[in-house]
Parts: sequence; structure tokens; C-alpha cells
Amino acid sequence: MQFHNSSTNRRGMTLIEVLIAVAVLLLMFGGLISAFQTVLKLVGSAKAQAGAVSLANERMEYIRSLSYDSVGTVNGIPAGVIPELATTSLNGITYSERILIEYVDDPKDGIGAADTNGIVADYKLVKVQYSWTDVSGAKTISLISNIIPKGIETTTGGGTLVVNVFDATALPVSGAAVHLYNNSGTTTINTTRYTNTSGVAMFSGAPARANYQITATNPGYSTDQTYSASSSNPNPITPHVAVVLNRVSTMNFQIDRLSSLRVVTIGPATTGKFEDLFIGTSTIATSANVSVSAGEVKLAGSSGSYAPSGTLFSTAITPGALTSWDTLLAQTNTPALTSARIRIYDRTGTTTPVLIPDSVLPGNSVGFTSGSLILSSLSTSTYRSIALGVTLQSSNVATTSKLFDWSVTYTVSEPPIVNTPFTITGAKKIGTTAALAPVYKYLKSYNTGGTGSISIPNLEWDIYSVDVTNASYDVAQACSNKPYKLAPNTNGTLKLTLVPNATYTLLVSVVTTSGAVIPNATLQLHRTALSQTKTSSVCGQAFFNSALPSATDYDLDVHASGFIDQTINNISISGDEVLKVTLVGS
Repeated sequence: MQFHNSSTNRRGMTLIEVLIAVAVLLLMFGGLISAFQTVLKLVGSAKAQAGAVSLANERMEYIRSLSYDSVGTVNGIPAGVIPELATTSLNGITYSERILIEYVDDPKDGIGAADTNGIVADYKLVKVQYSWTDVSGAKTISLISNIIPKGIETTTGGGTLVVNVFDATALPVSGAAVHLYNNSGTTTINTTRYTNTSGVAMFSGAPARANYQITATNPGYSTDQTYSASSSNPNPITPHVAVVLNRVSTMNFQIDRLSSLRVVTIGPATTGKFEDLFIGTSTIATSANVSVSAGEVKLAGSSGSYAPSGTLFSTAITPGALTSWDTLLAQTNTPALTSARIRIYDRTGTTTPVLIPDSVLPGNSVGFTSGSLILSSLSTSTYRSIALGVTLQSSNVATTSKLFDWSVTYTVSEPPIVNTPFTITGAKKIGTTAALAPVYKYLKSYNTGGTGSISIPNLEWDIYSVDVTNASYDVAQACSNKPYKLAPNTNGTLKLTLVPNATYTLLVSVVTTSGAVIPNATLQLHRTALSQTKTSSVCGQAFFNSALPSATDYDLDVHASGFIDQTINNISISGDEVLKVTLVGS
């Protein structure tokens, strides 16, 4: 008998098939492992939260079991037997415990001074808070409960201290830490409360006693506080406060975000200037519908046929060396129904002028008219080359606007003066000495070091006087201004230009009514047998130091285009004097 094998040939799996199978299995198991890890995280997080809730409930029940007078924190207000801060562990997790207990003024019998019985500590509010960190990150849970006295409400020999915390603009600061300390009684008060959305922290039931020390601050903010009388400050402006039995005491503090101030000391700068008086056309790149002759640019045509609009662009202004752009000066004439608008363009790496945006140079898209414009906001790395453009317009064919001249000044270099010592003094006072001299909140000495520059961090908003203590120098210019007004949350720079010392000097700052500096103003200082004329710098300042005698009869005439002339009489110069002149627009 003959048998036939009808089965097909069998073979093993190829290497590629094995690899594919392994990859599929890895993906399957990887997904399972990832899902398993996620489940473990959720279970662990839920377990940690359950532990926190259990601890919080247990702690709250303990507090409820205490007598009413015992419900309070150690060294707190109200005082009691409960630590304000503690740590505990459960199931391998460490929890941070914080207990907040404070009196509550119930509105049913009136708030504050309007309370019908004069007691604003009607009951106690308890907040139990637990914080921990698990695989999901930082977590916090809280329980809140009111603790009501069995008998009549009482502050148990205390009063109420209300602390208001404002910022530099008198707006409330929420979340500010207000620390209260007093060790003058049988028990020490050492507690912190945080301001509410109205900027208020209330300490109801504070024991009636004197010398409560208060400090208000916030992370990244300045600090305001009360002060002890001391040998250096025997007459503090804000001394420690007293809490009076059954009375409400109120204190106000101001804090705001910290700033920094960079102080730079340099010698007289080397400057450069681009100028066109429109006598020729060598510094004109392009023009359309305008004519240039005899020192003026005007619309093409003549009276009765002037073009409605025309433009002109300068050649690129590209200094060989450049530290800063300083000012644009221009002189125009715009009769009724005409206009002349000047704009600044970027020419860095391009043959076509690109308008510099308003975010860098505010108002540039609309254009500027006659006078001066400060260009220091232009980054020298971004705007290495610039150009000027003017648009003349007229809706009256019989007349035209005109441009007579324009110029751009810039700083080529500023040589640093290194290792310059100076003092910086804030205007805020915290008291007076026995001789009634002011005690300043901020007074420190610094040195600009080997680079001629130092940055001073963590300064609060104030008006700071910066005085060079090297007698070999005078400050010939202080940009931006002297004293320096430092706003909250800013990084300021004060650049001091130093020159060899002279016995008698006068540094004049020329500003508008809004405080903006006025460059290119003409200042003439004169008295009998003396007359000196200076032009204000890009910082709006002029420095007189050439052979000035000590006298009390100096006069100063100040002129600036677009402003009313002003004369200041009987100026006294007996050392290094500083004068600010405010001009009103004409």
C-alpha cells in the first residue's frame, strides 16, 4: 500500500517576524506598565489626601474639646495651648500643619467701632491646614470651624489691632505677612497674619499692653515696620504701638515690589553728529514732490500750485563707533492747513528704510514735529544704522510747510571711571537724632569697582540721592537726573559723568511740567563781570564750573524752543549746587 503525505512544508519564524513580535509585546507591556504606574500614582495621591483629611479632622476634634479660653495658638492672638506650626507623619508621608485661630467680629451686633457692646471678639474662627508633597506634586487641604463661647463674648483683657497694608499708589496689598511681636507681658506674643483682599490684617483680642512691634512685608516686596527708640534713632517716626482694653487701634503701612539701580561712573563722552542744513543735497537719499534750496525743504511748485504732499529721506546715519543714540533736533514751519511730520527709519542691513515701530519709539508712526526728540530708547545693537524721513502736506495750494534743518546726535564712547566711591541715601525718614537731624531708612556706601559700574538690588521705591565721595571729582551730569526717582518693580540706571573738581559749581536740570527732560535748551548764567552760556544735554542738564566765585546774586536765563523763557534771580553758589528749572510750554 502506498501512502501519500498531503501536508505542506513547515518552517520556523524569520528574525524579522521575531523582532516584530517582540516589539508588539513590548508596546503592549509598556502600555500596561504605564497604566499601572498611573493607577499607583492615583492610589498613592488618594491615600495621602485621605491621611491629611483624617489628621485634620482629628486635630479639629481636639480643638473643639478644649475650653474656649484654651483655644488659641502658642504666642498667638488669641493665646492658647496649640502650636501654630508643626509636622507629623502618617503612612510614610510627612505633613506640615498650620493652625490659624482668630477672633471674628460678628456683624449682627455691629462692626468695629459700631459694635453695640464695644467688644469685637464675638467668637473664634479656627482653620486647620495640612500640606504635603506626593508623586502628583504639592497639595493642601483645610478645615474651618467656628468656636462659640458658652457665655458672654469677651476679649479676655484685650483690644483689637487693625493693620492696613497699601502699595506705593495707596492700593491694598493682599496676602502681605503682618508679624506682631510683644514680650513685655507675662506671655510673649509672636504671631503672623496675612492681609485679606482689602489689605487688612486684624488682631482681635490682643492683650492690652504697650510696645507691639509690627512688621509688614511680602515676598519680593519692601518692608515697613515700627521702630524702637535707640541711640541712633531716639525719635522714631513710627514707634511701637499700644493696644488699649476694649478699643480698636489702627496702623497703616506701605510696601511695594523691590527694584534695582545700576550706578555707572564715566568721564566726559565723545559725541558725534549728523546734520543737514539743506544747503546742498549730499545727505539726501531720495525725495518726491519737494524742492530743496536756500536752506529749506518745501513742497514742489509755487504759491497757487503747491503739491498736496511730498517726501524726503536722509542718507543712512551709520556711526563708525556707537554707544548710544541721543537726540533728534528739527526745525519746521507749518502754516494753517499744512503739516510736517518727521519719522525715524531703520537702515541696518537694508537699502530700503524700515519704519521703527511705536513699541520702540512711541509716536513714530504718526511722526514728530519741530523741537527735540530723545532717541535713547533705540538699541544700538538692533538699530546700528538709521535714517530720517519727512512728509510735507498742504491742503491749500497757496502755501506750503517747510523743513529748515535736522540733526541727530549720538555718543561714540564713554570712558569708565573705575573704583569710584559713593553714598546712596533714600528720601524716606524713620526718625530723628537727639539733635533733630533726620535718620534715613536707607543710607549706604558703595564703590563702582573695576568696571565703573555696580548694580544695587532689593531697593524699595524712593527718591535716592547719589553722592560721589571722591573729592577729586564733580558730577557734571546725572542721567537720569539727580536725585533719582526709583519706581517699584523697575531696573533703573543712573549714569554719572565726572569731571575734575572745582570749588564752586552749578548743575542745572531743565524739565517740563510733567518732569520730562528738555535737551538743547540754552542757559545763560550771569552776574557782574561774568556771563557763561551752556546748552542742555540729552539728559536736559548743563554744568557750570568755570571760575565761578562764591556769590548770592547769580541770574540764570533759560530758553528752549516751544517753551516760555524763564529767568531765575539771586541764585546762591557757595559749593556744589544743584538746580531744577521747570519750563511751561508756549
